[in-house]
Amino acid sequence: MTGSIVFKRISVALAILLGLGLVGCESREDRAPREDTPAVKAPPAVDRKVAERFSHTIWQAGEAQLIDARAAVEALNRALTTLLDKPSADHLESAKLAWLDAHREFAAVLPYIQLAFAPAELRDQGRELLLAMDSWPVQPGYLDTVPGYSESGIVNDTAVELTLANLRRQHRLTAHEEASTGFHALEIMLWGPTSERSADQFQAASGGEEPEALAANRRRELTRLMGEALAEDLASLERRWPFTVNDLSRHFLALQPEARLQQVRASHLRTVDEELLRRLPESSESDVESGRAADSKQAILAMLRTLQAAWVPTQGPGLAQLLLTPRQQEALAERFDTLEEQLLKMEDPVELAELGQLASARELLEDIAGLMSGRAEIPAGEDDVTPVSLTTEH
Repeated sequence: MTGSIVFKRISVALAILLGLGLVGCESREDRAPREDTPAVKAPPAVDRKVAERFSHTIWQAGEAQLIDARAAVEALNRALTTLLDKPSADHLESAKLAWLDAHREFAAVLPYIQLAFAPAELRDQGRELLLAMDSWPVQPGYLDTVPGYSESGIVNDTAVELTLANLRRQHRLTAHEEASTGFHALEIMLWGPTSERSADQFQAASGGEEPEALAANRRRELTRLMGEALAEDLASLERRWPFTVNDLSRHFLALQPEARLQQVRASHLRTVDEELLRRLPESSESDVESGRAADSKQAILAMLRTLQAAWVPTQGPGLAQLLLTPRQQEALAERFDTLEEQLLKMEDPVELAELGQLASARELLEDIAGLMSGRAEIPAGEDDVTPVSLTTEH
């Protein structure tokens, strides 16, 4: 990757004169016709109507993906209800599969969330939403019994009243890994603190004067509340999203169409930096996002496919066609494909992949970011140049 390259159509003769500090009138011999020399094509100017249509398309695509994510969370909550009503190995497995599907659908929404909360006055709200729904890593002992600490976690702490409002207050209360809401907190409940959760641990318990205080019953209620919190957060976001609501969308629509494209570009670059690169560790000692569910690779792929659909869609204009040179477009499409191919061959969670594979994937992601930004320099080929006459006149 290189710094910013500005493509300008200039004649070689004028460039030489500028370099020598001799810009001025040429002699008759200097003004004689010369051979045409190619200059690199600059990105085309963006048509205002095309930019308008594309900006609406990308916002509506976010709404569609958000609806899919909410439907997946609703299916997850149905699976949790079934598990809690009739605990069994099959129902636990179904709940895990529903978690995986919902987590991947949510990961695909993340680039759109970056866009929706891009305005400075909304960024704190966006950050709070992501921390509520996708905080990781998670400390298992903050939630449930772990080996050597039989009374650990909210499950055993009867001083913590199990209501949704209180659960949200407990979230990241004294440390960032003390998550009590979100996908990864629920992951702990389904897979277990040591990945050895059994269905009988969700059996309702009876006995004593306060059966609701028993660890088994608190585990059931804690699991149910986590699912409810996810549904509540997504439903709230979905209500705020449509153009007609004029809540999140008004900030986007207030921009000129060309500026909206640049906002999409900036939000996608933040997605690469804050979401994707963060999930590709530089060493084997990095935190595992989904060590129990083994889903970090699938989350990365879901986000990448959202970006790829926006930049190099299978049909219709994409951001690459609107903002990049032909060579950059070609290189971006190639790197998306190469990265997906590499990821599919890697371990899941990706944190367990070979360090060489991780380094290669990070390099490809950095290449993608450089290309999306328009800063990456791509050598011109024969099809990427236009002849420029070197004849100059006074």
